[in-house]
Amino acid sequence: MWLDNELSLFKQNIEMLRVNQRIGRLAFLWAVLGLMGSKFLAYLLFVVLIGFIQDGLFQGSTYLSYIYFGCLQIIHIAVTIFLLKRRLNDYGSSLWYMILVPISYLSLWVYWGMSFSWESISETFINAGFHWDGFFWQYFILACFALPLSVPDSNKYGLDEGRDRYNNYIIAYTRSSTITKATNNSKFDYICSCIWDVLFAKPFDIKGRASVSAFWVGLIGTRLFMDIIMNMVIAVVSLIVQFGIPLYIPRWGFMYILIWPAIAMITLGIRRLHDSLLSGLWIIGLFVPYINIFVSYHLLFKKSWHIER
Repeated sequence: MWLDNELSLFKQNIEMLRVNQRIGRLAFLWAVLGLMGSKFLAYLLFVVLIGFIQDGLFQGSTYLSYIYFGCLQIIHIAVTIFLLKRRLNDYGSSLWYMILVPISYLSLWVYWGMSFSWESISETFINAGFHWDGFFWQYFILACFALPLSVPDSNKYGLDEGRDRYNNYIIAYTRSSTITKATNNSKFDYICSCIWDVLFAKPFDIKGRASVSAFWVGLIGTRLFMDIIMNMVIAVVSLIVQFGIPLYIPRWGFMYILIWPAIAMITLGIRRLHDSLLSGLWIIGLFVPYINIFVSYHLLFKKSWHIER
């Protein structure tokens, strides 16, 4: 039953992405930072792979980097166009403004002395070498598209003010807490209640919701709490050993303590996704390049959803 509901919500999420084709400034900036991080990690991964391949079958192959970075650039360009289109839709500009990006890139390449030969163009496009200046300015140009304000009304690409349309419903997002607090409760009480929910009250709850504030507090607070528990365990074990009491500790023995909070963190993430109107199945997307940008934004920043009447 739970899986059927999650699959149904996942299909709804895909449909909402198709219908609502606008992206706000914060989400766009997060996506640009995510693209930068993804590409940088791809370079590092390639360096590591080269270290393994040097003594292998592909030793001396000049086509490996072209295949790898060529596929990477194709995916990267597709994601960039996807984001730019939605950003332009959000502030009502023509899609022709996207041509400013390649014009800016070509201008920079000419400034850096690129000759318009096949070798030079292919090397620039494939990015077989890592150039910090070019790497930074690419994403600075993209980030500039976040400067214009969103159009404060609806258009054919979706609703204004970050709202979404689904069938006959209008879905709005506001900051709220799913944990009931009395007016006389302090912030310390709220922090303690969040940590208690994550580790003790709801460690296996995959059906509820968790607001963005509860997620941040639960994430950081649980991490600090487990650090204290781990240090206490290590201190007790060290004390026992100093007294000369024989004690067998299996390999990775202390790491077993982290299984409990790891499960609690996963279920917390699922509840946070529910609160941002995403299926809990999206949690798998955290391990998929580029999709993890979308998922991480909903985990860390997306507000709580409600049906607007």
